[in-house]
Amino acid sequence: MLYGQIWNLLKREHMPLVHVGTSNIVGAGSGVFSRQSIDTIPTVMCLYPGIYTPGMPPYATQYLANQVPPSFYTSQRGKEGPNMHENAYIMNLQSCGGYIDGWTIKSQYDGEKLDANHSACGHLINHHARDHNTSVYSFCWNDVLEHNTQTKSARRGGDESHFQLPNEMLSDGSPWYYDEIEGEITCFPTIDETPPPTNQLCGAALVLTSPVSKGDELLLDYCLQEPLPNWAKDWYTT
Repeated sequence: MLYGQIWNLLKREHMPLVHVGTSNIVGAGSGVFSRQSIDTIPTVMCLYPGIYTPGMPPYATQYLANQVPPSFYTSQRGKEGPNMHENAYIMNLQSCGGYIDGWTIKSQYDGEKLDANHSACGHLINHHARDHNTSVYSFCWNDVLEHNTQTKSARRGGDESHFQLPNEMLSDGSPWYYDEIEGEITCFPTIDETPPPTNQLCGAALVLTSPVSKGDELLLDYCLQEPLPNWAKDWYTT
C-alpha cells in the first residue's frame, strides 16, 4: 500500500519530489520533473488534482450487465466545441471507477500562490507510449485518511499542518445517470444541498515504474483507444 506516501504529500512541511518546468516534448508546454534520483519502485511522486465524478453504483452496473438494451444511462460529460481540448485533463480511475477532471480545478499547484501544494501537479505529466516511467494509482481518500493516526481534523487536510485534499466530489446539480427501474434521473447535489459522503471521494497518485535520475521528466502512457479523440489526433503516438 502507498497510503503513507500519499499522506506525506499533504504535509505542508514535505519536500516535493517533483517540480514543474518546460517539457522536453516539443509543443507539450509544461512538464513534471524529478527533483532527485530515485530507484525505489514504486514511489509516489505527485497527486492528480481535480473534480471527481464517481462511476455508477454497483447495483446499477450489475443490472446493466444483464440487460439488452441497457436500462441505465450515464451522462457523458466530455467537453465539446472550442473547449474540447480540456478533455485531455480527464483521468479515468480503473480500480475505483469514475474519473477526475483535472481541468476543472486545475490544481492546488499554482506558481503564483503562496499557499500551494506543489506535489498536486500530476495533471501536467505528458504522454509517451514507449518511454513512460510512471503509472496511475487510484484510491479512496477515506482509506488514506483512516490509515493514518493524526487527529480527525488533520486527517481531513486543510489544517495548519496539512494541505486540503486535491480532489472534490462533483457537486453541481447536473444529471448523473437515468434509473429506468425508478423512472427518474439521479443528479449530483449542489453546493446548497448536503454534499456526497466523503467515503466516496477518490483520488489518484502518479507512481514510478522505473528508476529516474535528478532532472528526468516524468512521462505517462495515456492509453488512449482508437478512434482517437479530436484533441489528441495531432500529437498522440502509440
